Amino acid sequence: LSLVGSEMCIRDSLTLCLTLFLSGCDKDEGAYYPTPSSFEVKPTTTLEVPSSEGAIVFEISAGNLGWWIETDKDWISPAKKYGSGDGKATLKFTANNSGNPRSAQVTFHPTMDVKPVSFTIKQK
Repeated sequence: LSLVGSEMCIRDSLTLCLTLFLSGCDKDEGAYYPTPSSFEVKPTTTLEVPSSEGAIVFEISAGNLGWWIETDKDWISPAKKYGSGDGKATLKFTANNSGNPRSAQVTFHPTMDVKPVSFTIKQK
């Protein structure tokens, strides 16, 4: 009988410890939720580039945010697709030998659900 009583005591103690442990866990207790920085890209207007190959440099103000760049055409692409914080990003474009103007949409996506910045690049 004492063995059964000991087993019940151990089981009850473990149950009590587990209950206290789980009830003491609050997912927000001690959590750190950073406030997103503002996100700005310069220049952000429609840009026109020459028909020859080249590059455009953008200034990025991102503070504590990470970011990535997407383009919708393969004739223009970022030299570095991902980054974080403040800095510069370069978009390289190939020569347009078709004689017809073309355009591409460029989008800078910040992290933390901050609104992306999009604009158009036009090439002669």
